[in-house]
Amino acid sequence: MQVVLQELIYDSLREGAVWPFDRRYLRPPHFHGQLECLLIRRGSATLHVATQTQIVRSGQLCWILPGVPHVMGDFSPDFDMWVVELDSALVDECWATIDAGGRAGDRGPFASWSLTLGEQLAGRAAVDVAAAVARQLDELAAGVWAATLAGEARSRLAGFGRLALRATLGNVATRRPISVGQLASCLLLASPSMSRAAAAAELGVSEGFLSRSFHKDLGVSFVEHRARTRVAHFLALVQAKEINFLHAALAAGFGSYSQFHRTFSRVSGSRPRDYLARGRRQSQLLVVDDHDSFGPGAVSILADGQRQLAPL
Repeated sequence: MQVVLQELIYDSLREGAVWPFDRRYLRPPHFHGQLECLLIRRGSATLHVATQTQIVRSGQLCWILPGVPHVMGDFSPDFDMWVVELDSALVDECWATIDAGGRAGDRGPFASWSLTLGEQLAGRAAVDVAAAVARQLDELAAGVWAATLAGEARSRLAGFGRLALRATLGNVATRRPISVGQLASCLLLASPSMSRAAAAAELGVSEGFLSRSFHKDLGVSFVEHRARTRVAHFLALVQAKEINFLHAALAAGFGSYSQFHRTFSRVSGSRPRDYLARGRRQSQLLVVDDHDSFGPGAVSILADGQRQLAPL
């Protein structure tokens, strides 16, 4: 099944957004240019991240790194969660308050935190958090959703990001050896210009072994995932600062503007300028009649006037 790029749909904030789960609104396998965090409030569901499948349940935080495809299904009747999207600039701000031993650098908007967070997750999307912390996160997410002032919403969103990152980095129970493919994806997120040879050398493996591991763990080739990662970098750069498309494309690791344009159009379904000009409120939302299936005829497009909530 084709994986599509889904842009963050902002409301009043540039730095991110929070939505309550509504099973009427689902997306087929997709990836974002932002860091996504799911706070499972009740029940359970199946979360597919790249080639990994995991049952997630109440009291867990689920992290999905930029560029990584994911989809959910098999929701229990009482399932509920918060969907939180964090722009790279806000994550950097939150990360600066955490003594996590992160590898800071100037290689791109994700460089300071992507390696440490990716290594901590070790391919496992969900981590358990203490009940008291889960309640705090729930209150912060609800505060963002209910806020009427942008400053109040941003403050609570940053609070959610800091607390969620601390809780994740302090969780040692779910640590396990990371695979070569997963670690290579983190290297790409930190440095999207990295070649397959350079990644293999840094990891101490052959290029062939890296290619096989990458496809096994991510479900795509090294080159394809690098293209998605570069698109995520481009979006972070144009959203966070005043920079033209050419400079952003080159900074994101593309060799030329024409290469960037072809890649962006392929993964998003539209030209870069059209994609961004639509506005986040104009992004198409998918309504799925059969909540756990994406079979023929199951998906329809909501008109703007019908839209109620932004989906996962």
